[in-house]
Amino acid sequence: MEPRIAMRRTNVRFRRRRRIWISVGLLALLVAAGYAFTQSPLLDVDEIQVIGAQRTGAHNVIEVAGIELGTPLLGLDLAGARRAIAALPWVDQVRSNRTWGGEITFDVSERTAVAQVWVNQKWALVDIAGRVLEVVPSRQRLPVVLVGAVAEPGGWLSSVVVPLLEVSEALMPIAGRGIDSIAWQNDQVMVNLVGDQQVYWGGRENAEAKAVALATFLDKVNSNCYDKIDLSVPAFPVLTSNRDCL
Repeated sequence: MEPRIAMRRTNVRFRRRRRIWISVGLLALLVAAGYAFTQSPLLDVDEIQVIGAQRTGAHNVIEVAGIELGTPLLGLDLAGARRAIAALPWVDQVRSNRTWGGEITFDVSERTAVAQVWVNQKWALVDIAGRVLEVVPSRQRLPVVLVGAVAEPGGWLSSVVVPLLEVSEALMPIAGRGIDSIAWQNDQVMVNLVGDQQVYWGGRENAEAKAVALATFLDKVNSNCYDKIDLSVPAFPVLTSNRDCL
């Protein structure tokens, strides 16, 4: 091979290698610059906002989320933060959002207490699904549900209690108007009134209509004259009178 041709081929290979190394160097430089940018104060958490969480408290939400100011925005485990927040007793749903301006927002929807349960000389507030929300020292203006074992806040009551909680939710508008407690009795849902009268609730259907029928009874009838009220068919309640009013 002529020396000139061999020299030309050597120069071509050299230029190719040089272009490859330049490309690799530029790529490494871009990666390093990109990583440095993501770790810079321009892309870190500057503010954490909490929407809702009136019963939970914004400080509790921020604490369990585990995100601190100055944390890089990229790589944040927002899904893990939402799971941790959702484990708080009062929390029902959590949504999160982040902006490249450094703001993290948690939008918290909370549960609603529909009943209270007596436990260890205190009252446990419970939602419609049986979630124990909080234990308070004094009785609240909520229907009382009689159950067995009660979990700690954040835990759950047995599923057999759910029908009683549905009745309690329906009776919330008239809680305190002569209603004492709600319980199972011989596989029947029973609403006990303050004067020892009993209301046979019947099945789980027509709960609102039954609550209206009971409210009408409490408003317009002397409940002391009756021992039992059967609301199985709310349009036609059946009253069993006692001897005191015969």
